[in-house]
Amino acid sequence: MSCEHTQEHLTAYLEGELEDAAGSAIRGHLRTCDGCRQLAADEAALRDGLRAMPSVDPPVSLWAGVQAKLALAEVADAERPSWRRAMARWAPVARTRAVGFGAALAAAAVMVVWWRTHLPAVEAPPPVAIHEVAAPGIVPTPPPEPPTPIVVHSRQSPSPDDVTAELDAEAAQITAEYERTVNDLVERAGEAKWTDAQRTAFTTRVGELRGAAARATIGRPRQRALRTLIRYVETAVTRDEVALADTGGQP
Repeated sequence: MSCEHTQEHLTAYLEGELEDAAGSAIRGHLRTCDGCRQLAADEAALRDGLRAMPSVDPPVSLWAGVQAKLALAEVADAERPSWRRAMARWAPVARTRAVGFGAALAAAAVMVVWWRTHLPAVEAPPPVAIHEVAAPGIVPTPPPEPPTPIVVHSRQSPSPDDVTAELDAEAAQITAEYERTVNDLVERAGEAKWTDAQRTAFTTRVGELRGAAARATIGRPRQRALRTLIRYVETAVTRDEVALADTGGQP
């Protein structure tokens, strides 16, 4: 894992949008690279600071200035002759049609060149069979019998029940792997140096996401719910690890 690749996917990693394997690779790189770890800390602090900033409403005078400019433009348009207004309306359409016609002409030229260079070879006409006429008194030899066709037995396709069972088993295996990942991450989160309020908020959110995963339909819906839970826990653990790395391991 290079620094360039890590920095390209750093934002997605901090937002918890990466899959398990990609997130684990970037997390391992951050453990050993001081420069990338500092960038991750700076970006996390910047994003948190921006989210904490209050929303700013535009001043009332801004819309008044926009309305004044629109009014001046309408007055100027009304003072122009009608034929100039018509030209202004049709000029973009004419340019668009001209570009479209030129593109169609170029495409036609390319097709003609391709067709001329890829003409199929003219096949020679099949040879004319010449039937010999037997001389009087000579019995012609009958033609040989055609060979008996060989019957090829196709392989029997698997039963639909077997395919369905295999797909169900694969889905169950993926779900179980997600659940193991969740348990590992939650166990790692138990070692985080959090305050009581942070620990309570984290535990409450994990319980809500676990409940949503348990209520989801078995299969892809439950897998999506488990991935959401994994991203949340992974983001929380990553922020704690980055903070500890910046403070030298002191909470």
